[in-house]
Amino acid sequence: MSAALRSVVLACALPGAVINAAIAADAPWRLQDALAPPEGFSIGLVHGSRFESISNNPRAGASPDDSMIIQRTILDTRYRSGGVEAQFELYDARQQLADDDAFVTNTAFNALEVLQATLTFDLPNDGSVRFGRLTTDWGSRRFLARNRFRNAINAFDGVEWIQPLGGGASVRLLGSQVVRRLPSDRIGLLDNERIMDESSSAQSFHAANYTLPTASAAFNTDLFWFYLREKDFQGVATGNRRLHTAGLRLRKPATSGEIDFEIESMMQFGDSGIEIVGQSRPNLDHRAYFHYAAAGYSFPNSLRAVLEIDYASGDAVVHDLENGRFDSLFGVTTFEFGMVGMYQPFSRSNLFTPGIRLFANPRPNLNVMVSYRHFWLAETYDTWGRTRRSYLKQGNSPDPDNYLGQHLEYRIRWDAIPGNLQIDTGAVLLNANGLFEENTRYGYLGAVFTF
Repeated sequence: MSAALRSVVLACALPGAVINAAIAADAPWRLQDALAPPEGFSIGLVHGSRFESISNNPRAGASPDDSMIIQRTILDTRYRSGGVEAQFELYDARQQLADDDAFVTNTAFNALEVLQATLTFDLPNDGSVRFGRLTTDWGSRRFLARNRFRNAINAFDGVEWIQPLGGGASVRLLGSQVVRRLPSDRIGLLDNERIMDESSSAQSFHAANYTLPTASAAFNTDLFWFYLREKDFQGVATGNRRLHTAGLRLRKPATSGEIDFEIESMMQFGDSGIEIVGQSRPNLDHRAYFHYAAAGYSFPNSLRAVLEIDYASGDAVVHDLENGRFDSLFGVTTFEFGMVGMYQPFSRSNLFTPGIRLFANPRPNLNVMVSYRHFWLAETYDTWGRTRRSYLKQGNSPDPDNYLGQHLEYRIRWDAIPGNLQIDTGAVLLNANGLFEENTRYGYLGAVFTF
């Protein structure tokens, strides 16, 4: 038996033994209960294993047909005393069985790293401030998020302050340096090599959010500002971006028997570079924007339907001194544009896409989601998302078309053993057009064990 296969078998066998104990006890099994740590201490463990497979990968330069096993383990330990909490979180994100020509990046693999190491201090009126290495979710998670489906997780070294102001209003601030995941080379990633992640002044990220009081309105209002500053420093190469992203989000939460909505609009300005046909053009004036609108309805039988439209600007003129391609910073796309494991052609960049999503809970422990979307390039000659494809790179086309195609996606989550085991499966069929003329098929099957 190969080392990779032994690792997979062990990852499934050990949780299986614990799951048997949970079934016998007719309640979720917890590591906390088994270890019985001293008062104030808590400990938790989450392990996920997922098999992914793709055919006709639309990403330029990627192996067209591939499969691999993705694994992630997170150990979270905390100690609270009075108004102070210390947290230390380790995680290990790696792959097994990947071919030598597989598409691998450090957005998916990051072997044995400190994910969070923080001190949190309680403040008056339910406020808090935390220092150290941290992960965080903000707002809609489109611009700053702790990754869930993607294997590797965004982390930051800095300080985050949250302060409720009464009446539903609150202020939230973040000042940080971005943690750079290592290794970044192909061989190191295929070997699951461990190199300690690090942050530096080469890449800093700051954010602010103000939530307006809710008493005077039937919806929630958030005002956002994000600032990303990069500068090449001591052997660290960056994109030399200096981006301000400001905007707002209006949202009426979903309620059974009522119409709900969400509107998010962001403007982006500053300096950035752009790559076209293999040539990098730095220090361009950056002017870009993103708009999102959705309307939903929740039926009494647990069915929910959402109509939505995304628009992210692209770079309209190739050889001018401006960059109009929107940058989604540290956000996630899985919940709108499909999974981002081996299938990740779309990003919030140079894109117009309307779609419909349906959610249902046919049983208390079963959740189903189906999504159908059409995709267009916002600017015909700019790059298509993460695929690195463009009409300029592929040569002159007699009739370039900004229509990219359509995809149908489904996802099923089953709490096989509530509190301990969740089975997750899904698939996407992309009927591509224009820049790519193949039908892409992607599917996955995974299990998440929580202890």
